[in-house]
Amino acid sequence: MSLTRLKIRNFAIIDKIDISFKPGFTVITGETGAGKSIIIDALNFSLGERTSASMIRSGSEMALIECTFDCDVENSTAISFVKSKRLAICKSSVTLIRELYSSGRSKAWINGKSCSNSVLKEAGNLLVDLHGQHDHQSLLNEDNHISFMDAFGDYQDQIEKVSILWHKLKNLKEQRDILDQKWKINKEKRELWEFQYREIQTVNPKEGEYDELVEEKALLENSEKIHQISTELTHALYEGDDTLYQKIQEVSKNLRVLNDINESFNNYFTKLEETQYLFQELSNQLSQYCNEVKYDPLRLEKINQRLYSLQQLMKKYGSTLKEVIDYKNEVSGSLNDDEGLEKKLSKLDKNIREAVTNYSSAALSLSQKREEQAEILEKELEKDLIRLGIKGSRFKVRLEYVPDPNGWVHVAGQTYQGDSTGVDKIAFEISTNPGEPLKPLINIVSGGEVSRIMLALKSILAGRDQIPVLIFDEIDSGISGKIAHVVGEELRELGKVHQVICITHLPQIAGLGDDHLSVNKVTKDERSLTQIERLSKGERVEEIAKLIGGKVVTEISLQQARELLG
Repeated sequence: MSLTRLKIRNFAIIDKIDISFKPGFTVITGETGAGKSIIIDALNFSLGERTSASMIRSGSEMALIECTFDCDVENSTAISFVKSKRLAICKSSVTLIRELYSSGRSKAWINGKSCSNSVLKEAGNLLVDLHGQHDHQSLLNEDNHISFMDAFGDYQDQIEKVSILWHKLKNLKEQRDILDQKWKINKEKRELWEFQYREIQTVNPKEGEYDELVEEKALLENSEKIHQISTELTHALYEGDDTLYQKIQEVSKNLRVLNDINESFNNYFTKLEETQYLFQELSNQLSQYCNEVKYDPLRLEKINQRLYSLQQLMKKYGSTLKEVIDYKNEVSGSLNDDEGLEKKLSKLDKNIREAVTNYSSAALSLSQKREEQAEILEKELEKDLIRLGIKGSRFKVRLEYVPDPNGWVHVAGQTYQGDSTGVDKIAFEISTNPGEPLKPLINIVSGGEVSRIMLALKSILAGRDQIPVLIFDEIDSGISGKIAHVVGEELRELGKVHQVICITHLPQIAGLGDDHLSVNKVTKDERSLTQIERLSKGERVEEIAKLIGGKVVTEISLQQARELLG
């Protein structure tokens, strides 16, 4: 699998570029400022990396970068990933397209189907490993050494297992912290809750009780008036002298005479009879009601006391008895929950102990694998460094555990730091001169040595990963002469198992490329443009001669160029 074509439109000083790439080892040369790194930046953007809207060519609204990879290896990781995302699969290629707009936003496609930038970047990481001019600085940062080590080691399943167990343990710890905090808050409030619950429970209010008591109170307080009115009504209706009942009877008696004469009053006669029954029934009801309502000062006192108790509760816990009862239930739930929290905390503690044991065991097992693989990496890297001109060098992968009293990894009664990568703190150490002690890489002052160590690492890692395309942007910085030729041979060997694209300013490396592209900056319509072209064998001779002797090409530099090209 290899990069076969790159199209760039309106990116920086690039107006339009459409260049094909060949398998093997391709070198890219050109004067400083011609735009070599801009081409790499554009490719990097098409692979999902960020860039600024300022990179859009002046006068344009949008930049477009398209890169196409052949896919002759159907079971590659990149193809499997594209399939897993249900993106269209072309039998012969994978095409990534990304557009950048002046607003700063961008759009991405894989094989013509729109995708998120995160998916594009993940696909790009599986297709291309791009090492920029300043990436060797990452080698000097010890925080990155574990990533280099794990990229080499054959234990990816264990890395994933440790990460899963760590996140599970972390989640359990976070759950416990939340519950513990809640339990502490509950504990502080428990005394108050217990008092409030007892206060409400002592009164024991019932929903609707307040309104019923208010109604009963009104009856008791007005019992005398009720008796008086009821008695007066009873006498007026039925039981007194000259009652309404009697008057209705007289009217009914006379109306009956009329009705016997003329039945047109029959309907009224019937209604008058119904009225007599109504007065009689109402009188009975008033008598009964009057007998039931009796003035009871003791009952009234109890009602007043009860209403006062209920009012005090409503002042504290709610505007209605329902709200008071709801609050009591809530407090009861909190008190019960407090007991439940203790049980949950106890269960979580048990789960955490098990999770710590599982994580600790997996982390230590992974550490052992790293130690085994570290010995292999040390030997392979020392061998490569000799080939790259750093003879007598010694390389060491230092693995150590960092003590931590709150750590999650337990070894021989001690606890150590652990995270999603395991228990190991990894640091690379090197001695580049025989007899010199091992020192951290940060103490290496030679940029050329750092570049060669990085190249050696990349070469070793390339044999283990499935990333098909390796791009080096001036990784040869700080080296020259014979070592430059050795570096070139290393890149060419790497090109036999991967597609290797290298931007270089060294003739020794340029002469070893299987293919040679030249980048130039020209002026057209008073604007600068970057162009790229494939060089023939004769053009390569002249280009390499320029790298040897500068702009002035002599017969001597031409002859040296021919020798470098073989």
